[in-house]
Amino acid sequence: MPYQPSDLQPTYNEERGYWHFVLYLEPGMVGSACNASQSLRTSSSPYAAEWMNRLVSCAPDALHVTLVGPDDAPRLWHDCVYDDPESPSAVGGAGCLCWQTSRDPVTGLPVAANHYRTVSGNIEHWTHNTYAPLGLPDGQRLQSLIIDREAEVFWVRTDHGVLHFLPEEEGNGYNVGYGGGGPTELASMIEKIIGSDGYDITPGTSNDLPGTHALNWTSSKAADRTQELTLDQLKLLCRTGQVT
Repeated sequence: MPYQPSDLQPTYNEERGYWHFVLYLEPGMVGSACNASQSLRTSSSPYAAEWMNRLVSCAPDALHVTLVGPDDAPRLWHDCVYDDPESPSAVGGAGCLCWQTSRDPVTGLPVAANHYRTVSGNIEHWTHNTYAPLGLPDGQRLQSLIIDREAEVFWVRTDHGVLHFLPEEEGNGYNVGYGGGGPTELASMIEKIIGSDGYDITPGTSNDLPGTHALNWTSSKAADRTQELTLDQLKLLCRTGQVT
């Protein structure tokens, strides 16, 4: 029988983190069947920096391969040009196309960072690839929802002060500032969060349209900037259409 997302029961283990993760496999492709992928480029976002600073380097494993695909998978085992100018991923002894692997110690999810550096060094950046979790640790509650336009990411901070990607299911992404599916999904998630008083942040929302207060706000320019909204502000939004 094919896997259905409803079959998945999110679990959390303090020692191992998040392992409610399902692979999708077909010839020439491998990836997540449920967890949405996330990609972070070098940016000025303090939230992205906070998340990156907690990552722990580790050896590549099968989950890292799912983040890069079969063509780039061999590069997971190559040194960076800074460590070895003769690395197979080095370009001209100064440029680089390597991948470096790490893990988020809070969730246990894999991270594969792609290094792009031209030979001249005038262009250089890292792109961190990972997966969103499908929930938060049992008993933890949302303290704030963060719209991070610098990194183009949506975050949550729990009442334990820990930053996470906003849990997201593959194929159902969030966005703001226009009329479309992304703002509609975010509005539905906000209503789900409020309905559970901040405890249920698992992805997957009703097929019904969200209320006009939340949807009009997420579709507006007022939402299209970096901001951190507390649980009380989200409740106010759902009641009045305003966050202040």
